Amino acid sequence: MKMHFEEHRSAVVIRIEGEFTHEDADGFRRRCQEWLHRGDGSYVIDGGSLERIDSAGLESLIWFSEEVRRGTGRLRLAQLGDLVAKAMIVTRLDRRFEIFDTIEEAARSLSRSEAA
Repeated sequence: MKMHFEEHRSAVVIRIEGEFTHEDADGFRRRCQEWLHRGDGSYVIDGGSLERIDSAGLESLIWFSEEVRRGTGRLRLAQLGDLVAKAMIVTRLDRRFEIFDTIEEAARSLSRSEAA
């Protein structure tokens, strides 16, 4: 798995590429923790290049969601491929996360919630 962080609008976009498995969970948490310490509150996870996710990857997303909320931030998911979207539905995590078709839509939703 590869991860790239970039700022987009008022959010930090985390682009995940490849497979997100148990082998990647610790690295994901470590890298995300670095950004959480910066205090940036809005995040979009770009799953457009995410090919597969296992239970450890899903658990890592849940962990990140809880950490973001603990810091009064917001998290959105965007551009999930078919396999990842199915995993979210089967595990009912689609009810826990706000999922958008594009990064732009996800970022706009964060901007609207800031204005509210």
